[in-house]
Amino acid sequence: MARREAAKRSYHHGDLRQALIEAACTHMRRDGAESLSLRALAREVGVSQTAPYRHFESKNALFAAIATWGFRDMAISLRAARDQHIDDVEEAFVQIGLAYVEWALANPEKYQLFFDSSLLDFSAYEELQLAGAEAFEVLLGLVRRGQEEGVFADHLPAEELAGATWSSVHGMTSLLQKNQPTDKLKGRIDDSVPTALQALALHRREIMELFVNTIRRPC
Repeated sequence: MARREAAKRSYHHGDLRQALIEAACTHMRRDGAESLSLRALAREVGVSQTAPYRHFESKNALFAAIATWGFRDMAISLRAARDQHIDDVEEAFVQIGLAYVEWALANPEKYQLFFDSSLLDFSAYEELQLAGAEAFEVLLGLVRRGQEEGVFADHLPAEELAGATWSSVHGMTSLLQKNQPTDKLKGRIDDSVPTALQALALHRREIMELFVNTIRRPC
């Protein structure tokens, strides 16, 4: 009851849009994106069933707003990690990779929307595309700088190197999200899988350094 009253107060102060976004994130983390509906969300925050449609014409539009917010928040985290090592391009590269993984693990419901085309059509939302490009630009700019300084290989365009690195970090992140290593996995059929997952979880920095090595300029 108290939560509904708080939501209504937020609405009267013009914060319904953000209240819906935050409530949707909570629902998605708890019950998954597929079960979310705007009408159920309205009940969750304590407003009329038609109120959400003043801000989002469809569930897809709500997902686009969440993903846009997510990309912008991720970009803030990546830039902060980069700027702590502004004079060391390799260390900055490692740190933004670690920040990417940490952000994704802390925000699984937003991260899912970045890549699940069954939930969200990126092509329909220009603001979302710009937010995604803004986040990618943190990595891309660092790769370009590394090439200019002679640290990273320059036989390929910066976009290709950045894309290859992104795919590697994304793959690592996806494995960590879906297959968190636990003691229950050990001793079942083949211990190599839980061992590999445990290595991903416990030795993230070393793995990021391996990714750096793949794009380092040959001596």
